[in-house]
Amino acid sequence: MKRTQILVAMLLVSLTLIVGCKKKDDDNNNGGGSGTATALVIKTGAQTLAPGGTVSYEAVVVDSKGNATPATGVTWSVSNSLGAFAGSVFTPSTSGSGIVTASATVSGKTLTAQVPVGVYLPAVFTVVPSAVVWTTNAGTIPLTSVYLGTGTVSGYTYVSSNTSIASVDGSGTITFNAPGECVITVTANGISDNNKVYVPVLVVGTPPAALPVVRVAVNPVGKEMFRNETSAFTAKAYNSSNTEVASTFTWATQDASIATVDANGTVTAKGLGHTIITATASGITGQAEVNVLPDTTIIVTPIMASLGAGATKQFTAQAYAVNKTTKALNAISMPPGLTWEVPTTGIPIFDIATVNATGLVTMRSSATVGLSTVVVAHVSSPTIAEGAALIMVSDCNCGTTTPGVTGINVTTGATLSVSLTGGPVTLNATAVDASNNPVSGATLKLCSDNITVCSIDPINNQIVPAGPGTAIVTVCNGSISTQVTVTVSF
Repeated sequence: MKRTQILVAMLLVSLTLIVGCKKKDDDNNNGGGSGTATALVIKTGAQTLAPGGTVSYEAVVVDSKGNATPATGVTWSVSNSLGAFAGSVFTPSTSGSGIVTASATVSGKTLTAQVPVGVYLPAVFTVVPSAVVWTTNAGTIPLTSVYLGTGTVSGYTYVSSNTSIASVDGSGTITFNAPGECVITVTANGISDNNKVYVPVLVVGTPPAALPVVRVAVNPVGKEMFRNETSAFTAKAYNSSNTEVASTFTWATQDASIATVDANGTVTAKGLGHTIITATASGITGQAEVNVLPDTTIIVTPIMASLGAGATKQFTAQAYAVNKTTKALNAISMPPGLTWEVPTTGIPIFDIATVNATGLVTMRSSATVGLSTVVVAHVSSPTIAEGAALIMVSDCNCGTTTPGVTGINVTTGATLSVSLTGGPVTLNATAVDASNNPVSGATLKLCSDNITVCSIDPINNQIVPAGPGTAIVTVCNGSISTQVTVTVSF
């Protein structure tokens, strides 16, 4: 389950070839017949998905004539203990980025291919492309960041985890410097909640295989569309010298219920969501992601919350009409039939929360610190996108009430304003008795309901600013508690 406010299109060039040595084939490029099995290609391409999602991968064997056949006996794996494969289906078990590797033995040769994959919680904005596999001589790729929400983004910051592999400038243009893998972190400035997007990048060298085509690029890099709109996509094919070669392309869509494509590359938006449009030439596939936007979207507030085991949190939902020209949101009355839901897995340890008909979420008393889930607000309509909020289990065990404690005094009062650049803040609070005298030996626990705005340093019991916005900090001793509204600003 994921929030479907806006998911922009992305280019995913799927060719990643790590090939074995081969003898020269005298029939190369002569046309017709079968060539030597030369390369393994992962057609699925680079992917980013939310925790709990799955991806079904597909690999083909491409010979020296450009003929592609489904690969058999493929062994699939992923790095960084990111998850596991059941056959060709990948299921993540943690967040982060990794490399998916496919390996197959063909005619006595072992062929391998790799693509990047990212597993990240949905942010409040999106980046296109959301995952990249590219070659060092294929030019630059611009990252486009798009926010559809009620806040104001003051700009985006782009940072590469390894600039020797891929660097990125202030406008989001990636330059590919050397083979390897890295992650581009994109931060939306001026908004709170989950304001970071991570783009996994895999850079490969030019494959030394004698293939008619080694790379296919689809243009545009992606497309946002509304239902019933059409858009023309084009494709170009390149050889190992990075020279464009004349090719005939076969166009396809991964989900025709979301968007279709005809033989000329004309895409028609059908239903809400995103899908991959592919163009294939000589066995090599280029990809672009099409996102079909809603006429109306629902936004849940807050978009992220941290709750201790047994705690409750009220969520609200607002419907917005999407301006098809500017993408601006205009608040409207909620359509009838609003339903709240916390998706369940059937596995008790992961089913950590419930929600009632009004949006009140209750964290189970058995919820394990560090786990997360989502609460979803939706109506039954093909044109209205659901809204969702992330819920995380925080360490907010208030312990047992110290004898004599009847209240908690906070010298700053019920509100506190702090600077994002000011560092940790000590909250001057004291557990007191009925006569308002401090109770000796009474310790206080601090908990934040929105760790993207402020978190708690458990060692020093300080408030640590994390991002602009507002959070509720609970100060407690056993069953005795009070709350402070913390506002973080630049």
